[in-house]
Amino acid sequence: MRRALLLSAAVVAGCAGAARLSRADLVGTTWREVCPAPEIATAYVRLDADGQMAWSYAHPDSVRRDTVHSWAVEDGELLLRWNLGSATSRYPASADPRRLEADSSTFCLGERPWLDRVR
Repeated sequence: MRRALLLSAAVVAGCAGAARLSRADLVGTTWREVCPAPEIATAYVRLDADGQMAWSYAHPDSVRRDTVHSWAVEDGELLLRWNLGSATSRYPASADPRRLEADSSTFCLGERPWLDRVR
């Protein structure tokens, strides 16, 4: 009987749907975006309330706003758009809210990039 209850709970949890990211939870956060390819520099990004993305290659405290980089939450996933969208990465929610792994990227080919939350 106990095993049946545990199995039922697992099925219900699985049917509840995948976790989704919320724009409200991401506004003002700062992340380190890493691409394993050595020719792609690691970047620090801050997600501003107006949808703009401040960034720096040097340090999270040196991020600067730039009107050509933006971010959004679409279908519960974080979308980072570099250079007016010519380079993008899409990050679904994960079990660890401090680390997101991209499910697609137009600039980091081969191994996909990931985000580590800095603040």
